[in-house]
Amino acid sequence: YNRRRTYFTAGELDSVMNYPFRTAILDFMRGRDSGKKLRDAVMTIVENYPPQVVACNMNLLGTHDTPRILTALVDDFDGSREEKAKRHLSRNQLPVAVERLLMASFLQYTLPGSPSLYYGDEAGMEGYRDPFNRRTYPWGREDPELLAHFRRLGQLRKTCDALRLGDIRFFQAEDRRLGFTRRYGGSVLKIYCNRSGDPWDIPAGKILMGHNLQTVAPDWLTLAPKGFCIVEG
Repeated sequence: YNRRRTYFTAGELDSVMNYPFRTAILDFMRGRDSGKKLRDAVMTIVENYPPQVVACNMNLLGTHDTPRILTALVDDFDGSREEKAKRHLSRNQLPVAVERLLMASFLQYTLPGSPSLYYGDEAGMEGYRDPFNRRTYPWGREDPELLAHFRRLGQLRKTCDALRLGDIRFFQAEDRRLGFTRRYGGSVLKIYCNRSGDPWDIPAGKILMGHNLQTVAPDWLTLAPKGFCIVEG
C-alpha cells in the first residue's frame, strides 16, 4: 500500500479496482471537493493509464472492504461495533442518501471504465465496514426507485458505444456542476450533473436519460437542482 506498483507491465494485471474514482465521486457528492477536483482525478487516470486499462477499470462505489455507499454518502458515525450493528440511516438522512446515490451511480456508469456494482447497492442496502456491509440481500424489500435507476443505467451502457468505448472531454467543472462529452465514431453524448441548488439551462437534444429535467423551449432544457441527464447530439 501507499507506493506505486508496475501493475500494467507485461505479466501483471489487465486492470485495477478504481478506488480513485470512488473517492472523487464521494467527495464531490458530499461537498468535500469541487467538480474541478473530480475532473482532475478522472483525467489523471485517463491520461496516465494505457487506454485498454482505462476501458476496463473497475469503476466501483461499494465493495466488501468499504462501508455501503448509501451509508458513506451521508454518515460518518464512528461508534462501537455494537452501536454500528444497530444503527440505520435516519428519516432525514435516507432521502438525502438516495438522491446522492442516484447521481453518484450516474457518474459511475457514464465515466470511462467498467461499472462494477456491489450486490445490494442497487437495492438500497446500508451498513458500515465489515461485517455490516455484508448482510444478506433484502429480497422483497428492495428500493424500487433505485432498482429501476440501475436497470436503466445498465441498459444505456449496453446500447451506447460512446459510454463503453468513447473518449472523454470535460466542458464544465465548477464547484457543484459537471459537464463532459463521451464521443465514439459519429456518436456524441453530453453528460450533465447539477449538484447545486440552482437550475442550469443547457442546450436541447435527444434525451437518453434525465432526472429533474424540464423542457422549457425548443432549443433549451433546464436541469433542476440535483438533476442529471444524457443528451445526444
